[in-house]
Amino acid sequence: KATVSVLYWQPPNMSTATTTCYCGGVRLQLNTSSAPNRSTYCHCDSCRKAHAAPVYQVIYINDDDMRILEGAELIKEYRKEGAPLIRAFCTECGSRVYNKHDRVGLGVFPGMFTPKLPESHDPRRHFREVEAVFPLEKLNDDLPRVN
Repeated sequence: KATVSVLYWQPPNMSTATTTCYCGGVRLQLNTSSAPNRSTYCHCDSCRKAHAAPVYQVIYINDDDMRILEGAELIKEYRKEGAPLIRAFCTECGSRVYNKHDRVGLGVFPGMFTPKLPESHDPRRHFREVEAVFPLEKLNDDLPRVN
């Protein structure tokens, strides 16, 4: 199986984090020096189905703040008819690797990164709380609930 390496110049003051999909075929690098455009917990039906989880965390960043270091040929992008975003996954293991939202930008999933991303990337709100499948009032986080 062939892999693609994308090399680029990295400024010396840029902090990064890397991760892989479940099988390791796709390797991503995130510029953590830039603050995300949005960082949220999403409770919408679409995201719950796509991630097979009751809630998921996503950070939206500028397109140039993420690089695919290996496995670009393994990535398949899918857009459900009428949806505002493309969901990308690894064709080998099925791991979700990123979103491309028409209005918000490139979405990556902090849960994929070890160690934890900087505090600047922590969630700032709950989105689509009206679609939540568990009682958010039991969460003790002072984040705003946005519908």
